[in-house]
Amino acid sequence: MGFTKGGIGSTPSAPSGPAIASPAPTKLASTSELPTAFGGNSAPRAQRSFLRSGTSSTSKPSTPLPAHEQAHFNKIGGTIGAQMLAKMGWQTGTGLGATGDGIVVPIESKLRPSKMGIAFRGYREKTEQSKLEARRRGEIVSDDEEEVRPGQKKKGDAKEKRSDAWKKPKKVKTKVEHKTYEQIVAEAGQEPAASGIGQIIDATGRTPREVASLADISLSSWTPSTDPTRIPEVRHNLRLIVDACKNDLDGLAREAKALEERKRFVAQENIRLQKKVTDEAELIARLQQVKLVVDDIGAKAKELASVYEATLDDFSPMFSTLLVQYPTEFDRYRLDEIVVAAITPMVRRIVTQWNPLQDPLGLVTTFRTWKQALKVNSVDKPPDTQIDIYGAHTVATPPAIEKPMTPFESLLWNVWLPKVRTCLNNEWSPEDPTPAVKLYEAWSTFLPAFVRDNILDQLILPKVSKAVADWSPKRSTVSLHALVFPWLPYLGLRIDGVLGDAQRKVKSLLRSWVPADGALKDLSGWREVFDKGEWDAMLLKYVVPKLGSLLRDEFRVNPRNQDMEPLKHVLAWSTLLHGSVFVQLLETEFFPKWLDVLHIWLIQPKVSFEEVAQWYSFWKSSFPDSVQSMPGVARGFTRGLQLMNTAIELGPDAPTMLKRPDLRAEQAIANASMKKPTATKVAPARVQEITFRSIVEEFSASHNLLFIPTGRVHEKSRMPLFRVSSSIGGKGGLLVYVQDDAVWAPDGDEYGAITLEDMVLRANK
Repeated sequence: MGFTKGGIGSTPSAPSGPAIASPAPTKLASTSELPTAFGGNSAPRAQRSFLRSGTSSTSKPSTPLPAHEQAHFNKIGGTIGAQMLAKMGWQTGTGLGATGDGIVVPIESKLRPSKMGIAFRGYREKTEQSKLEARRRGEIVSDDEEEVRPGQKKKGDAKEKRSDAWKKPKKVKTKVEHKTYEQIVAEAGQEPAASGIGQIIDATGRTPREVASLADISLSSWTPSTDPTRIPEVRHNLRLIVDACKNDLDGLAREAKALEERKRFVAQENIRLQKKVTDEAELIARLQQVKLVVDDIGAKAKELASVYEATLDDFSPMFSTLLVQYPTEFDRYRLDEIVVAAITPMVRRIVTQWNPLQDPLGLVTTFRTWKQALKVNSVDKPPDTQIDIYGAHTVATPPAIEKPMTPFESLLWNVWLPKVRTCLNNEWSPEDPTPAVKLYEAWSTFLPAFVRDNILDQLILPKVSKAVADWSPKRSTVSLHALVFPWLPYLGLRIDGVLGDAQRKVKSLLRSWVPADGALKDLSGWREVFDKGEWDAMLLKYVVPKLGSLLRDEFRVNPRNQDMEPLKHVLAWSTLLHGSVFVQLLETEFFPKWLDVLHIWLIQPKVSFEEVAQWYSFWKSSFPDSVQSMPGVARGFTRGLQLMNTAIELGPDAPTMLKRPDLRAEQAIANASMKKPTATKVAPARVQEITFRSIVEEFSASHNLLFIPTGRVHEKSRMPLFRVSSSIGGKGGLLVYVQDDAVWAPDGDEYGAITLEDMVLRANK
């Protein structure tokens, strides 16, 4: 058996006998598809290898090997094992054995995972080497199957597809595979160069050419060329380099811009910090000045602590310095605490010797000058929040937040208030409210709300309420008015508790009042406390009947010896009673008697009209101007004047011709003939609630009738009964009650609704 050896650039000699054909390398589809550096030639190079001469021509052709196997065989081509196999006639890509039916690739081992059985969960037992050998034998083998015979499907595919149809698809991670140059060339179908230097391509000329050695390259001359298609690999690489440089330059530009912005920011921050440093330096300097003033205040406080008779006025210059020169620091660092701490020992000494009831203005003058330094009543108003609800703006008040006491409020609570509490509890009497009222008025502007409430709720109101409850018109030395009215401007909503007992006392006083006691003192002030309708009803029930009885029983018109006391008692109530009620009282009980005496005097044979005129002037002057201006009173005096003029006109026939005046009959005729006037009502200054009862009262008064409460109720409706009568004493008239905006009067055994005109007619019967 002979061998023929070939070398680089040599052509193999023809074998002397039949030899195994060398597998031809796969030619590329086109040399233009590869770069010129890969050196595609028009004639492929012959395979340079050791060939066995004289072998049988029936050996099987070589099988294309994978790239990594080719690289492996190229690597071990010079080893002893490869040389021994080559001497025995084996070459790369052919199977073992005399006929070449053996394996082409060495046996590959595949390690099964730990504790896993055969084909557990579809584990693939077949290796890549076994698949490659199956393909070499002509069998069809896919990458996903163990072994598939021609015309036979893998068992269980349909069942597995059906079972996996409802399952969530598995995420398949794309595997990146890196290939070497030899693998790429092998997949392209061109065999890699043999071991050694390999094929040498000269790309320095116009046309690439293959040279035998590197010495041939140095001998060739280079000529510049303008061919744009020359060395496209270099131009491609240059474009890559240019793009990379451009990206680098763009990144550097962006970085430079960011650095510029950072530089500007740092410059601005530097300016801000420098300004802050300057401000802090100024603040430190001002705080040092403030500390000096505070040290002076502390030294002054220690100095005054050792002086027996010291005043708080010595602190005023230093407090003024803090407020005028350092107002911002005073508020920011709460220097009012220093002010209060400095004056607290002095205030304690002064308060121990102070009597609030005898000297209510003590300390007020000094505190008034320090009002800003003590932060008296300096409460920050919380901002109101406007909420738009369906187009309407509503102010939502934030919830109240409890704030701690200020230093001055703490001073008042712990030092000032205990002294005031002691004096009010032990020394003050509600019968003499003036000292306590002056004390409260003087300090109310300096006291916080909770201190004022504490004084009123715990010190003043309990004693005033007890004094009102214990007040008696016979035993008490002061009036009820003097007990209650001085505190009304300061009580606010607390007035209801005090006025309730006081109003009951006033009603009891009017119920037990008799004309012999004279007019009640300070009664006019209570008129504003009561409701207008309630006040008039109370006087109609308790006072008017007694005044009518006084005029009817005790008053006599006697020109010779006139007693004016009963009339004076009645006139004292002119400002308290309703005008129509007072006029009705005089028209019923005074003017009939006065006109009767005047008539008797005028029918005397020897009447002196001069004396009558003087007597008339005396009576008219006895009434106040406010009473004379009342329509009923003016009408009564006018009727007397008419009677005097009629007597003068009759002359000697007056005793027989002058008729006796009947004021009640004349008034009834005038009311019947007079139409109801439509006077324009002027709106009162104080708006009162208009009820149907008030309308009935006004209608009765316009017809000279009294609407008097009887103190009884209707049995069925349980409504209060009233008597509509022209008599002050309440005799006769008509019993009615008001319900459902109607007047109900007796109609047989039952009560029925009547009109106001029927009520007037039935009351005058």
